[in-house]
Amino acid sequence: MYKMKYRILFPLVLILPVLVNAQLKIKNAEDFKIGTVLRFQKCDTMGITAGSGGENQTWDFSQLKLKSDTNTEWMVLPSATPYADKFPTATQVEKYSDGSFVYVDKEKDQSNLVGYASAYMAIAYPKPVPFAKRPISYKDKCTTNFTDNFAMSGMNFSGSGTATIEADGYGKLILPNKTYKNVLRVKVTQLQMDTIKQYGSVSRMNTITYAWFDGNNTSALFKISYTKSMGYNAASVEYLLSEKNK
Repeated sequence: MYKMKYRILFPLVLILPVLVNAQLKIKNAEDFKIGTVLRFQKCDTMGITAGSGGENQTWDFSQLKLKSDTNTEWMVLPSATPYADKFPTATQVEKYSDGSFVYVDKEKDQSNLVGYASAYMAIAYPKPVPFAKRPISYKDKCTTNFTDNFAMSGMNFSGSGTATIEADGYGKLILPNKTYKNVLRVKVTQLQMDTIKQYGSVSRMNTITYAWFDGNNTSALFKISYTKSMGYNAASVEYLLSEKNK
């Protein structure tokens, strides 16, 4: 979805696991500090599925086909970006290496998407989209309503939707560069309906992101995102190469 968290939306998020009644608990999903730098390896999406949720899963992605490029994200202050005036409630911005920006209002117990901007478009969320909950444990689930407005290709859109954050599994994650034990998988689902003001027609979009966290990184270790709308389908797969803090 236009690069919302995870990545896009959305991007989705978590940390410091402890076992309580056999449940994995993560306390700082995407609780990034200004100055944090993340780097992700892009992967081929062909044939990749998120696998099953549930207890004591093994998610084996060791055979991922790597692309030649990577993504880098910098956590910066809104004042250090060119679109800060469009999103006055943002307290932090995720600056991407492709020139786009995700504007975030970070609270103690959650992170909220308030806007996205690039040289081509800007999307505002007057009622923000929560994309990370802190803390979160297996089987935790919450759904929140949001609103949006933006312009694209000479048309004006406005709408609303629901965002659901659900911790749907835990177990072992196997990636090409490392194996992680005691990881929690979080599924973020965004359903959005926008009205094209010039025509009165409605567009629908569904974005699902799966993200895995281990308690030693604030960032997700691995992310799979799918976006579907009328006449448009997209997917992305990437895993964490490094997380550095100044």
